[in-house]
Formats: sequence, structure tokens, C-alpha cells
Amino acid sequence: MHDLNHHSANGSFVPTTQGGVHYANGSSSPTVRVMLMLSTALDCQSLAALLTQRRGIEVVESSANLDYGLARCRRLAPQVLMIDPMLGGEAVDQAVALVREGYVGHVIVLDDRVHEGRVARLLTMPAVSYMTRQAGLDALHAATLKVATRSERVFDPAIDHRVLRTPRGLRLEQTLDQPSVAALTARELEVMQLLAQGSSVRDCAEQMHLAESTIDNHKSRLMKKLRIHKAAELTHVAIREGVINV
Repeated sequence: MHDLNHHSANGSFVPTTQGGVHYANGSSSPTVRVMLMLSTALDCQSLAALLTQRRGIEVVESSANLDYGLARCRRLAPQVLMIDPMLGGEAVDQAVALVREGYVGHVIVLDDRVHEGRVARLLTMPAVSYMTRQAGLDALHAATLKVATRSERVFDPAIDHRVLRTPRGLRLEQTLDQPSVAALTARELEVMQLLAQGSSVRDCAEQMHLAESTIDNHKSRLMKKLRIHKAAELTHVAIREGVINV
């Protein structure tokens, strides 16, 4: 169990209380402790200033440096980590690892716009929500309070209607009018990610502990579903839909 007592970004001491509810500066109202990890210092400062003006939120710290931010999360143990996926190719995976390790309660991935590939990957990860800057401050504030106080996953209004709750978990509904990464299985999505990052079929087989013929089958199926025919097209779609970062 990690020590959640810390000094906040403005120097005030914020103790924990039983049940994980926090009270900032002697207030009787519960406050959600948020860590921001965004792509630029200006983004961090601007969003921190806006969120701290809202009821029920305390931004304990912000960082535009991935390694420093992850280290501070281990020290501060925020209830919510809001992270920009453009911080690095493995930024979201490293943030999710903090949830598994018990340092962070919930991760909100804050994207610039909806990337279907990114959403599809996140649906398989527990305690991860997805919002975009286009949703606006009110939606982001509401989402932050909801994930912290109700332990629910929240998705951007532009994509939430396509997130299907099934007995086998969450999945993204496929659009009927155009090819979509939502049509890919989790395994096909993983193969697409590796191929788009430059791995060969043999490399994929070794990394995924599968036969090369199996990888070839996954590759053929995913390219057929996406109606693409060349490796360059696969990489383009992977970048466009957030399956990989560049």
C-alpha cells in the first residue's frame, strides 16, 4: 500500500482519509487528485489552471516529460492520471502499468481528436477512459469526477455511442459506410501495430509466439477488412487512426 500523503503543486498538504477520499485545504468537500501529463508545458499550465477552478478537482502536479511524470505518479499516487498519448509511443501502456501497480486509480487518455485505433486498443485495458480536447472543459471535468467517484469508464461523446457493452467486454461498433479498425480483432490490431512499426512477418511471429503462417493470415484478413493492398497504406492508416504514434 502506497503512502498517498503529499505536498500539492501549490505547496499545501493534502492527507488521505479512510476510503481514499481526499479533502484539500481543510475543505469539507471531497476533492479528486489529478496528475496531468500533456505534450507541452503550455498545455499542462493551461489545463491545470482551468481544472483547479472547477469544483472537486485538485491538480497535484503536471509534466510534459514522460519519465519525470511517471516517477512523480509513483510518489504522489493520484486518483486520476490524465495523459496525452502523443507523449510517446508507450506512454499509455506505461500509464496503465501504474494502475496495475496501484500507484494510480484511473487513467484518462486525452487525445486531440477521436482515433478509432487508439480507442479499440484502450477498450481492452481496465480502468482507462478516453476523452478528446474537442469535448470541452465541462465534459472533461464531469468525466474526471465520474471515473474517480463512481469507478466507471467514460468515453468521449463523439465515440461513446459506438462503445458496446457485451458479455465479453467492451468493443467498438463498426461503421457501415467505410472500412474501420473497429472491424479488427484484438489479435489483428496487434499485428497491424507491429507491422506499421516496421516489424516483418517473422518479427511479429517471434514477438507474438505464433507461426509465420498465422501472422500472414492475420495480415491478409486485416488488410482485406481495411481495403488496403500495400504496406505503405497499412502504415498510413495505423498512424491516422492512432494505432501507432510518430
